Amino acid sequence: MASFAALGESTKSSRVVDELERRILTGELPAGERLPTESELCEMLGVSRSVVRDAIRTLAARGLVSVRQGSGMTVAKPDSSAFGHALVVLLSRSGLTMGDVVDARAELEVSLVGSAAERGTSEDWDRLGATLEAFSEAVSAKKWGEARQTHLDFHVGILRALHLPALDVFLLPMAEVIVVSSAPPRLEAEQDWEVETHYPILDALREGDPEAAEAATREHYRVTMAEARYGEFRSRPFNRVFAEVPWALP
Repeated sequence: MASFAALGESTKSSRVVDELERRILTGELPAGERLPTESELCEMLGVSRSVVRDAIRTLAARGLVSVRQGSGMTVAKPDSSAFGHALVVLLSRSGLTMGDVVDARAELEVSLVGSAAERGTSEDWDRLGATLEAFSEAVSAKKWGEARQTHLDFHVGILRALHLPALDVFLLPMAEVIVVSSAPPRLEAEQDWEVETHYPILDALREGDPEAAEAATREHYRVTMAEARYGEFRSRPFNRVFAEVPWALP
């Protein structure tokens, strides 16, 4: 590795980040590989320990490096959680309401569901059907944690039926946002999960009918715009709802 000894402290840290990030992203440093120790990096790069620590903190925040006490530093496995959290932070500080977020998510899903109807396979729809049944059963059994997970799986399953691997990567960081924006106004009220509005979407997808799939998806989201019980929920700040989501539902 090149020495950065002649650079200023802040510039040194940035250059160390750039160098290690480049090596990780190009695969020169593969996932799971142990990095040199702090002392070794200091010697190799001609920088102080504080510069190395600053750089490693930045790389860890980007989800590229994992630091464990007693285990040293390793190249982290690909993980969208850091980016998902960053997206939630941006939304939380944006001043947007739940209605703003749900409407944006609705437009995204409506714009893609027609293509899913054309590109999806019978195996996709069988899996989606099983997911929908599991969702319905969880709501009926008042297993709210399972209901939330299967609800998320249903909507993500539609997008995965497009069979566009890069889109999967784009959307992975949105999973946390989808969890929050798909939460009903009252978590323990069966009717608020709107289970029945999901079946027309699945029927249209099975039939390979893009227009019907789009119409069914719009109707699914229209309920959250029109029903009175959603009024107060939609007006609430996104950050308030996110802070109150019970992540460990029974």
